[in-house]
Amino acid sequence: MSEQKDTQKKKTGLVIGVVIGVVIIALLAVIIYLLLQKKPDEGGIPNRGLIDNSNREEVVDAVGDKVAEGMFECKMTTSWTFEDGKATAKDAYVANAEGNTHTICFDVVDEATGEIWYQSPFMKVGDEIHGIKLDKELPAGEYKAVVQYKLLNEKEDGTYEEVSSAGFRVIITVLK
Repeated sequence: MSEQKDTQKKKTGLVIGVVIGVVIIALLAVIIYLLLQKKPDEGGIPNRGLIDNSNREEVVDAVGDKVAEGMFECKMTTSWTFEDGKATAKDAYVANAEGNTHTICFDVVDEATGEIWYQSPFMKVGDEIHGIKLDKELPAGEYKAVVQYKLLNEKEDGTYEEVSSAGFRVIITVLK
């Protein structure tokens, strides 16, 4: 009878061990799944059109048939240095490449807060901006920003409508 109780205890212990193992594996799977999920944008910048290495294919797939109409070549520097908060960044460069088909404009947006630091004029195909002075004076430091492009189609009445948009990250450094 003692052997039966020992065998029963072993079976019960084995079942409990298997159940605990399955629960641990399930919890790990849930944790890994949650960690791999993209975090929502905390700074108020819409993820629509914000392209980086982690979502490049997803954005291209989502755009689908509209890619040809809204596609454009981006010519810009991605690291801008300002001597101080009032200075013009001489290394800031943005162009609307000759191969593009749309007028563009762009905003420089603080990635953390969504605040707009600069709004460009409309740039026809072939236009370039060398040097950018922000509309907001920033203290010394390094900042992550997004250059949020809008591709525009000129309507018959001379107004513009947005065809598509895309964002590219830039690092802004203010030295003093």
